[in-house]
This record gives sequence, structure tokens and C-alpha cells, in this order.
Amino acid sequence: MNFSVYNHLPIGQIYAGVTPKAAAYRPIRTGADAVSVNRELDRLLDNRVLTEMMNSNPVIASILKSHNLKPVLNVENFKRTTYNHCVDTKNKAAGIYNFLPADLKADANLAYIQKGAMLHDIGKVLIPTKILNKNGKLTPEEEEIMHLHSKLSDALLSTQNIEPEVLNIVKYHHQNKIGTGYPEIKNTLNGFDINTEVVSVADKYSALTEKRSYKEPMSPDKALAIIREDVDRKLINPKVYNALVGYVNNVENKVQQTTKSVA
Repeated sequence: MNFSVYNHLPIGQIYAGVTPKAAAYRPIRTGADAVSVNRELDRLLDNRVLTEMMNSNPVIASILKSHNLKPVLNVENFKRTTYNHCVDTKNKAAGIYNFLPADLKADANLAYIQKGAMLHDIGKVLIPTKILNKNGKLTPEEEEIMHLHSKLSDALLSTQNIEPEVLNIVKYHHQNKIGTGYPEIKNTLNGFDINTEVVSVADKYSALTEKRSYKEPMSPDKALAIIREDVDRKLINPKVYNALVGYVNNVENKVQQTTKSVA
């Protein structure tokens, strides 16, 4: 199935089978870089390393204390529930990057995008498992605690030799074009740059299409429809959405071709 690009059609007509006009798809050579990024998260997901990171940044204790949370590391739960999502977000972000129009791609940085995507949720090691694994809708209080993961990710990683551009992605991957996401960006939205936009959309698409404790995975068309609504609300750049559509179409077409060849 192909999905159409954002073209201001009514929501019921957006999937007309039109393939986005984008540069010819060229597989991204993630190779050693991708392995290196994965190893970076693996290195950080060590209780000793994480403890040192927590103890060296008093901001972390302050964030936890403000919500009556104990500094308990849930590394094994992270590996079970979140690690694969980080890998998937990294892969999808790289795919979106590949379909960006030339003007946006010129401002984007694939290395930062992949690293930011892989590390974006590390703060969830400090979110209580009863919230991360809850089989149902979060209460407002639980949702507020869940939202802390972006700040916690940034606070943990700021103790490491991580590029500022990557920290920006990590901290603001739940923001949007009009600044109504979290955490707040005061005075300016310059922190929501193209690298962060790409990871934000990849993160959302990955979350929608994967199984979670509280939901079954959505189909690509339903996930794209939901993200399209965010484009209509001016929360997402249409060009980034179109790049996602290009990536999804390419992946879906490859799956269909493989299925036909096997049959």
C-alpha cells in the first residue's frame, strides 16, 4: 500500500496511492556508525555507570524529589520495554532523513539524528516500572511523571561527553512547531531544530506502530492518519511528514515485493 503526501486534501482522501516526489531512495550506510551508537547506549545502560551519572548531576535528584520519586534504576525493565523502541526510532529517523527535501537535509545531521534517537529515552530508567508497564491509561499525575523522562534523559547524558546538538534532540523530542509539547522551551523554539523534528516524528510513528503494555500495534495507515492530524494542527512540518510517508511507502513496497517473490 502507498500513502499520499500531505497536500491539504480532506482527511478521508489523503491516501490516494500517490508516491511522494522525493529523491531516489538510497540505503543509508549506517554500518559502523550505527553499531557505535548502539554500543554507546549499551555502555550507558550499566548500573555502575548510571549511578555515577546520577550522583554527578544534582539536577537529577531535584527532578525526582519534586515528584516524590526515589532514585531507583530500572535497567532490566528498560531493556525489556524500551531498548528495541530506541533502535526502531533510530532506524526510522534515518529513513525519514533520507527522504527529506534538499533544503531541510542541508540543515540536518544524520549522525546527530541517529545518536539522539538511540539515546532519547534513557531517562526512562528512572521512571517507576508501575507507570512504564501500566496496562491502561495513565492518570494525570502518572502522565506528569512520565513526561519527566525527557528532562531526566538530558540530565543524565549531560554528564557525558555528548554533543550539544544531540542533547537538544534528547531534551526536546516531545516538543512541536508551536511549542505546546514538553519540556517548555522558553522564549524561542530554536531548540526544536530539524534534527529534533525528525527524531520526534520517528519516535511518534514507532510508538504508534509497536505493541505497548496498554495497546496493540497500529497499522501504518492509521499511524500516518494520526500524525497527519498533527500536521493539520501545525504541530509537525509537512515536509517532515512527507519524508515519513516516503520512507513508509518504500518499506511497505519492499515488504510486498519480498512477499510476492516468496510466494
